[in-house]
Amino acid sequence: MHYEQRPNYFLCDMPSEATLSSNMVQEAIATLQQNAETYLHPRTIEHQVTLIENLTQLWMDEMFPYRCELLGHCGGKIRFSREIFSHGLDEVFRTLTRERIYQLLRIELGNERALDGWHRHLQSEEAPAHSSHHFSFRLVGAQYQQCVPSQLVVFMVKCLLAKTSQWIVCSEETLEIARLLAHSIYRIDSKAASCIEVIEEARMAPHMDALMRGCEHFRAWDYDLRAPLKQDRNFGFAWVSHEYIRQNGLGRLIRNLANDVTAWDQLYPHAPHVIFVQDTGERNAEKIAEQLLEELSDLNVEFPQAHYDKESIRKINLYRNAYQMRAKLSPETLVFENGSDVSPGCTVIFEVEPQFSVTLGNRFVFVKPVPSLEELLHVAEPYRNKIACVGLALTPEESAPAARQLAFWGVPRICTVGVMHRPCIFREGGMAGLNELTYKSFWERAYNA
Repeated sequence: MHYEQRPNYFLCDMPSEATLSSNMVQEAIATLQQNAETYLHPRTIEHQVTLIENLTQLWMDEMFPYRCELLGHCGGKIRFSREIFSHGLDEVFRTLTRERIYQLLRIELGNERALDGWHRHLQSEEAPAHSSHHFSFRLVGAQYQQCVPSQLVVFMVKCLLAKTSQWIVCSEETLEIARLLAHSIYRIDSKAASCIEVIEEARMAPHMDALMRGCEHFRAWDYDLRAPLKQDRNFGFAWVSHEYIRQNGLGRLIRNLANDVTAWDQLYPHAPHVIFVQDTGERNAEKIAEQLLEELSDLNVEFPQAHYDKESIRKINLYRNAYQMRAKLSPETLVFENGSDVSPGCTVIFEVEPQFSVTLGNRFVFVKPVPSLEELLHVAEPYRNKIACVGLALTPEESAPAARQLAFWGVPRICTVGVMHRPCIFREGGMAGLNELTYKSFWERAYNA
């Protein structure tokens, strides 16, 4: 169903010539707040989990009309290629299983029934008994100017789980994603959809102050996808040990690394931009760089890169040319690339120098040898608050002490290579936490009162 034919359920469905007034915004805010109290707050978590399950089944269907319509915007309004975007949709909805959602509730709220009622923490009969309850906000808001689509999808789904109304303000690139997701929710549950508002950023700009006053939680997502180090927690790297390579070889490792780099054209905040390889004098880092380019080239056929404007390609070429010049002057730098002056392609830079610089995404990755994890963290120290995720390729014996060391250093998410690109629905993955979309109250009373 095309936009012109779709029912006018949300503000983003208004004709372009229609004017959005202050009164309309105030009325919509009040309606969403009332609808949350009426339709969502009385529901059980089980009801909302079933709703999310049904939504997931719709979007996993390759013939679902809204999915087909959304994929039609790829390479145009949506920067990613159809193949990259379709794969990304599958990854995010495959993550939203019933088991995973209940795990999310237990981790972030402490109890999978925390939103259903008071949970008593029993003590002795002489001492007071404490009960806690997470209550849903009436309205939360989010503004998406730039983001990887999975971030927007997870936020909207979390709002459903938290039983709160949501107001989503979107740039032109993200509008169709939120619009079609909202319409698919209406298709399943019209009352839940009545607690959603979606509107384009340009139309909403004069009324943002009123919206932010009406929301109990508001978050603006304005990541510069081309410059991951400009924002906190928007950068990832991988650590590969010599023992892991000795036991497992390079084949599976290369495929996993390439999958992480290819997904979302390396623009997802957890994607690896630097791969550190333990240096034992066996040239493993150089081998990984060469074979990684071969694997990326194969994946580039199955998952072609999206359209890039001339300015983006110019910057990529300047960056690549600088390293090509450095490689001519020093044997300690090698450039493996398959791009051209008119297509970004893929680029893998091997450097002996452990210090790293900002990459451009677009499957542009560094491979660097370092002697130990301690040396790696010393090199990365200036970027400690920028790190979102570290992917590990370690043996089982090495994994636990390395994870502990990284956690003490401040890494919010630690995983194995090959899953860095998969959306982490937990707060540690950079998503809004359920405790940000709800508030917690304690009730203390005598046990036998």
